[in-house]
Amino acid sequence: MCIRDSNKYFAGQSSDNKIVIYDAKNGNFKLNRKKKFEGHLSAGYAIGLSFSPDGQFIASGDADGKVWFWDWKTTKNYSSFKAHQGVCCGIEWHPYEPSKFVTCGWDGTIKYWD
Repeated sequence: MCIRDSNKYFAGQSSDNKIVIYDAKNGNFKLNRKKKFEGHLSAGYAIGLSFSPDGQFIASGDADGKVWFWDWKTTKNYSSFKAHQGVCCGIEWHPYEPSKFVTCGWDGTIKYWD
């Protein structure tokens, strides 16, 4: 789960291999049916996700050890690559440099990407 734009949007993994977005304005949560991000395998795993510091991308790990990046506006997959031997369970962007991020996996490693 992660939050974007000063609590305007809330993102979470769903059990059907999608990232779903909720509008969170005024403290009310409403499913945003126009925004869903697909392609990764997350069902059955607690996999973290993260927004880029500039808000242009959302990223997630997956059960196959990949990292996935989607464009926020189009919801299309921008890129994905193999990052870990087991499940890639977490990703966090560098807060000031959007080209850098950290991943962690069930293979026991934490990796810094540039």
